[in-house]
Amino acid sequence: MLEDNLIILREFQEHDLVKWTSWFNDQGITQYMNKGVFPNTLAQQKDHLRNLTTDKNNIQLAIDLKGNKEPIFIGLIGLHNIDWVHGTGAISILIGEDEGRGKGIGKKAIQLLVHHAFRKMNLRKINAGMWSKNIASKKAFEANGFQLEGVKKQEYFCDNEYLDSLEYGLLKKEWKK
Repeated sequence: MLEDNLIILREFQEHDLVKWTSWFNDQGITQYMNKGVFPNTLAQQKDHLRNLTTDKNNIQLAIDLKGNKEPIFIGLIGLHNIDWVHGTGAISILIGEDEGRGKGIGKKAIQLLVHHAFRKMNLRKINAGMWSKNIASKKAFEANGFQLEGVKKQEYFCDNEYLDSLEYGLLKKEWKK
């Protein structure tokens, strides 16, 4: 478990699956993501969660917003395609609940996971990719020091237009500064 004064990043629980599945089926939430194209089922999410328990190259964590009583499950963040030989991984994030948007929670979750990846996992570089219209993700990653490394032109089709893919990276040695 990773946490700060606002959020907790924790292991997924079985009771998270219904909400997690609903986010991936919500066109508003997944508009600028590679999710929501095909229906996502609860059974698929259960299989995914089961596979994560033994997968050493992918980490998926729930994001809980600390509250007055119980923390509220508002999103997810992951470190994927971890290459232990070369010391790299790719980060992804989704804020699924309205009360989690516009408060800097994505930025804080990225900060916590980056710190863990560089300090505890000894990775040397983290990558992130997003669709060009995903302004919230772009701002959250840039606020954490990620730099634009490349653009893949017209990589995704959305709302009757082709969007670029923005490829970001953060090196441990630059993060330390």
